[in-house]
Amino acid sequence: MKKYIRRLVSLALLTASLSTLTLTGCSKSDRADTKAQIKDSYKETKAAVIDAWGDVKSFTFEKRDSFSANAKALSSKMESKLSELRASYSEAKASASRKAAMEELQNSESDYNEKLAALGTATANTWDSAKQNVIAAWDKLQAAYDKARAE
Repeated sequence: MKKYIRRLVSLALLTASLSTLTLTGCSKSDRADTKAQIKDSYKETKAAVIDAWGDVKSFTFEKRDSFSANAKALSSKMESKLSELRASYSEAKASASRKAAMEELQNSESDYNEKLAALGTATANTWDSAKQNVIAAWDKLQAAYDKARAE
């Protein structure tokens, strides 16, 4: 699990570095190359997150602490993304579709946090269901974030 988190952090740092290069005075062809590298890095980061979920999906009740820690780590990373998105959001200037996307994002975030909190009360009999609920809520949150970012 730690290797996936380290990989995610490394890829995030690479993405940030490449983004910085884009903002500097590079030639047009350099910016195009950098933009392609950023897209590739984003895809790798997204694949790493999917891989991390893929590994933890099989976690049994005995490994619930590791699963919860992973889910909380993803939640923290998402919270920083949400903070940036909310900082750039102005309800007064937002279109109706943007407002709806932001409301959906807020609802998805609340749902994820609820499901994450419910992991703490899961028993051996309810573990698989609680775990699947967290994963489904995460997928919904990620989709809502992508939609809100695109609006």
